[in-house]
Amino acid sequence: LVLLFLCAEAEGFTLCHTPTLQTKVFQYRIWDVNQKSLYLRNDQLVAGHLQGANAALEEKVFWVPNRAFEPSRLPVILGIQNGTRCLA
Repeated sequence: LVLLFLCAEAEGFTLCHTPTLQTKVFQYRIWDVNQKSLYLRNDQLVAGHLQGANAALEEKVFWVPNRAFEPSRLPVILGIQNGTRCLA
């Protein structure tokens, strides 16, 4: 699956209050090769074409490096809904 990323840094946003050094939280818009956007439907993340007023439903994916878990493998934490929900 090929994904295209458009980065927009989330200003003033922190995922959690941890004692570790926190760098930046990144916010991305993600599309698949058919230009489908991600959005929530019935509490599931799905891809679809969003047009007009529905374009506001697009979920942006937030990510932050997870330095506490195997830092040599460069793990990240992914979230949606302004970072309030984690992706697993």
